[in-house]
Amino acid sequence: MSSSSTKLREDFLRIPKLTADGENWMTYKDRLLWSIDACGFLSHLDGTEKKPVDPSMLLGRGALWTPTTSDEIRELAVYRTAMKEWCMGKAIMKQQIAGTIPDSLFIQVKNLATAGEIFTYLSNLFEKHSQVMSVELLRKLQDQKCPEKGNI
Repeated sequence: MSSSSTKLREDFLRIPKLTADGENWMTYKDRLLWSIDACGFLSHLDGTEKKPVDPSMLLGRGALWTPTTSDEIRELAVYRTAMKEWCMGKAIMKQQIAGTIPDSLFIQVKNLATAGEIFTYLSNLFEKHSQVMSVELLRKLQDQKCPEKGNI
C-alpha cells in the first residue's frame, strides 16, 4: 500500500472521542459509521458480517475431522483464509471503537466479543439519552424570546 493510501486510510479512521456522558453520541455515531463504511468494515457493526463456519462442524463431521479429499483440503484452506480476514476486521473495528471511547466506557465493553456487540451496547446506553437531550434543547430554544427593543 502506498504512503498516500495509508495516509488516506488513517484520515478515514480519525474520529473524535465519545464523551463519557454520551453528550456527543449522535455525531460520534454518524462519524464512526461513515468512517468505518469508507474503509469497508461497516458489516462488522451492522451484523451482516458473519463469522465463517468451521467445515469440521458441517454435516456431522466431528471436532476430530481431518480433511482427506482435495475438495475438503481446499474447503479448509478457504475457511482458514476467511477466518483470518474476519478476525482481522473484527480486531480493527474493536480497536477503532476502543480508541475513541473513554476508559470508563472501555471497562464496560472490553469483554464483549465483537465490534457489533460493543456498538449495540453503546447505542443502547446513549440513544435514549440523546433523544432526551434533543427534546430538552428544543424546549430551551422554544422558550427563547427576544427582549423588548432587543436586536435579533
